Amino acid sequence: MKLLYIGSFMFRKWLLWRKLKIKYRIDYKKVVLVLTGENKKLDQACLSHLDDFVKRKYAESVIIFYPAECYKDGDIRVESGYKVKLCPLSRAVIDRLYSFYCFMKFFDNIVFTYVDEPSDNQLGRYLRETEVNEEDAACLALYHLRYVPEHDARI
Repeated sequence: MKLLYIGSFMFRKWLLWRKLKIKYRIDYKKVVLVLTGENKKLDQACLSHLDDFVKRKYAESVIIFYPAECYKDGDIRVESGYKVKLCPLSRAVIDRLYSFYCFMKFFDNIVFTYVDEPSDNQLGRYLRETEVNEEDAACLALYHLRYVPEHDARI
């Protein structure tokens, strides 16, 4: 019975991803950035290096999901050479999507800015206890760029 519950639990999360994928026409020509609001400096660093990530993935546009509880209209400003769509989601939906992503990496062009979730995520610890800053973390750990590109303050 417990296995059936786990299966239906994951099925609902898979269904959530499918709904988002269809609604926003997510494919490999798009990258998806999911801001969490846990570390707003990290969120801003991800936004400022977004074009570098899009270029690395050979994509054409960006979808940014963000928690409506953490960011209000106008809080997120992105100047990009690519088409960007901002989509508010509830924190619960973002958490469910991330929970499913932790269970199964379902899309290569998606980045979440969680720093302390799940419990074995060490990014928050590195940011707190070492000299790694949010810009380094965004470029090297989340976007997997080979270096930290120079950028202008576009946020």
